[in-house]
Amino acid sequence: MSYRVGQVVYLLSKKEIKVYPAQIVEQIKRRTIKEEITSYIVKLPDKNGTEVLIEEISADVFTSLQDLENQMLENASIKIKSFLSDAKKMSTVFTPVETVDPMPDHLSPALPYRENRKKTESAPSEDQVEVDLGNGMKAKMNISQIENFGV
Repeated sequence: MSYRVGQVVYLLSKKEIKVYPAQIVEQIKRRTIKEEITSYIVKLPDKNGTEVLIEEISADVFTSLQDLENQMLENASIKIKSFLSDAKKMSTVFTPVETVDPMPDHLSPALPYRENRKKTESAPSEDQVEVDLGNGMKAKMNISQIENFGV
């Protein structure tokens, strides 16, 4: 790519997701028998105003912020699709469960609220015991079946 001396370029770091401006401060042309090579020296925005060959920087070089933004959005989109694809592949460890579409509200029978339901208290028979499970919950248990639990 060709740059102008004095031009500001934008460097998208390959090591981290950061953007740095740099200024082209020198153009170097080398002509050999086989080819002509053009190199550029950029000034970095650090305290010392470090100058380095643009080829030595581990970054993609952009001449416009719009091009840089488009590239970053494309990179982000690729990364997001990769994350989603990985998540989909990992989801195969779960056993699929067939779901049933719920019945629309207007078709489902109305159920009374729990408070409105009558509590039917039946007296426990001689073979049953009532066990307090805590948090206001009680269970009725048939004594003859306790042996099935290994007690």
